[in-house]
Amino acid sequence: MIVDNISQAQRYIALHSDFAVAMNLLQQLDFHQLNDGEIPTNHPNIRLFIGVEPMRTREVAKPEQHRYHIDIQIPLSSDEEYGWLDVGSLKNGLGYDEKRDIEFFDCAPSVWINVGVGQFAVFFPNDAHAPLVGNQTHIRKAIFKIRCDK
Repeated sequence: MIVDNISQAQRYIALHSDFAVAMNLLQQLDFHQLNDGEIPTNHPNIRLFIGVEPMRTREVAKPEQHRYHIDIQIPLSSDEEYGWLDVGSLKNGLGYDEKRDIEFFDCAPSVWINVGVGQFAVFFPNDAHAPLVGNQTHIRKAIFKIRCDK
């Protein structure tokens, strides 16, 4: 997991072959001017989604894990809290959805991290995360999904 300011995104381009493109988009796009939905990236391994999602409390947030995607999550309208748990500590899987590359787990995160507007969080396949936690009723956010081998 990585949490940093968007202005520092270039630090991480060596971590994955598609990070140079993703981090350039992260720094160059004006997310507030883009419509909700899937945004074209012109890259076969990178998908970008922008949308408004309901927030929840820590108590109801379930960790999720992706086997074949790295998430870069960017809160746009307010701070967002994320629970984190190493995948080796996950318990009580609720069933893997192969089409969406996601599995939820009925266990509690071990760490909580706040990510503010102007920051981003990167979750690798070994990072289970419980997003959308906060005091607001809804949040507008952007999520890059970067395809990777497990």
